[in-house]
Amino acid sequence: MFSPKIFLALLIPLGVLGNTASLDQRSPGIVTQAGSPNVIDTNGVYIRASSTNNGGLIAGYTAHENNQSILRLAGSSDGGTSWHFVGEVYRADSTAHDVDNAMPLQLPSGRIIYAYRNHDRSGGSYTYYRITVSYSDDGGASFLYLSTVEQQAATPGTPNGLWEPFLRLATDGSLQCYYSAENNANDQDGYMKRSTDGGLTWSNWIKVSGGDRTSRDGMIGVANINNSGNLIAVFENTESGPFSIDYVLSHDDGNSWGQRARLYTARNGKNAGAPQVVNVGGTLVTSFMTNEDVAGTGGNGIDGAQMKVVTSTDGGSTWSGTTITGDAGSHWPGLYTVDQTHFLALYTKDGLGAVSQEYQLIN
Repeated sequence: MFSPKIFLALLIPLGVLGNTASLDQRSPGIVTQAGSPNVIDTNGVYIRASSTNNGGLIAGYTAHENNQSILRLAGSSDGGTSWHFVGEVYRADSTAHDVDNAMPLQLPSGRIIYAYRNHDRSGGSYTYYRITVSYSDDGGASFLYLSTVEQQAATPGTPNGLWEPFLRLATDGSLQCYYSAENNANDQDGYMKRSTDGGLTWSNWIKVSGGDRTSRDGMIGVANINNSGNLIAVFENTESGPFSIDYVLSHDDGNSWGQRARLYTARNGKNAGAPQVVNVGGTLVTSFMTNEDVAGTGGNGIDGAQMKVVTSTDGGSTWSGTTITGDAGSHWPGLYTVDQTHFLALYTKDGLGAVSQEYQLIN
């Protein structure tokens, strides 16, 4: 992520990775608007959504109110057309704590788990970093602490933070948590840990990206390419200077990663970052925010600029031109697959708050 940082059944949830029933099909890759922005929370930021076992969807995000950072859960039973408050996960004093990067996921058992960054700070400096998981057994109305995926004390003078958890269920029923970890101000790598007990305990990490170069790899998003264990992970990076979007591939359902390549480079030396990816009827859709056309207000110039998407109908080998899915004044986008031809753009819009907006893939 940018500095400063503001901020099991074996069916993989639809909103996290797309519809597993027909991932090998190929929907058209042309994106068109299918709806207006629908408000999730007027104070929400950094939205991540996933499907529920009853066909609905849940969205996690952070609200900042009265010097409090509040992790919330919202729900929708109509594909994101309307939203309702479900529950509060955790709140903390913003001067002493930094909680953000929400990621909810419902397990086949019905339990909802919710991952987030959970850091301590004093006098404007970080003192301790964590990726925390909370859980709910009452549909998201209340949450309790479950586990810590990763943690470490801050190193004075050398950033070593932990950021941006992303949850998915593997085809063997295990739970995967992807996250980013800083080595220093100029270098950050991507990791994954696995849990076989619903997030109570976690394995040793495996490297997803980085390690072979100096680059701020971050904001990992993962999607199935097909039903055969082939995955794509997208992430921002600085290997060429400005932030751009790279990807890596896995052919064993996330157990190992490689074949790193460039996905998108912003025009005119500008930045593109904060990516996510979903599979929509076999077409990969990758989102990011960029200041290549409109200047932002933070986050290396891209926070508050535009949300754009590109598509791939050949498993990520080639990508389309961009489509704007969140105009100027958009922040920290995410994606959710609605059905075989529709997806939600999730972002915070100046003057509205956290919103979802439906888009369609057409001929």
